[in-house]
Amino acid sequence: MDTDMVIDRIARIRERANAFVIAELTRRGVTGLVPSHGSILARLYRQGGLPMGRLATLIGRKKNTVTTLVRKLVAAGYVVCEKDPADSRVVMVRPTEKAKAFRPVFEAISRDLLVRVWGEMPEAARRDLMAGLECILGNLG
Repeated sequence: MDTDMVIDRIARIRERANAFVIAELTRRGVTGLVPSHGSILARLYRQGGLPMGRLATLIGRKKNTVTTLVRKLVAAGYVVCEKDPADSRVVMVRPTEKAKAFRPVFEAISRDLLVRVWGEMPEAARRDLMAGLECILGNLG
């Protein structure tokens, strides 16, 4: 196997995963969402409301990128942004009732994607792959 093609493989996996998510959203009649919203919704489902800066840190994206994604989620009705009562400089991002109602669909699509991603790969190989990817991520800073 040509290990020089690692970035190409990662990019191709991401493209195919995104295509799967888009197809599933379309099939289920979901509008206003794209795959890049997934990490934001996943964090909000796990932790409820979060400060914008903390959300950006948790999903490993730049704050301005997250701000743009969150604005699109606000426009689609999935999140609201509110000033933190304790510190008006902090913007809190919270899931709406629409987002909460979408959660079972989100979780089903996520499960279906993982089933396809892992296929018949043994658990030990999955752990090794994840360890290798974490190493690469750390190497890139």
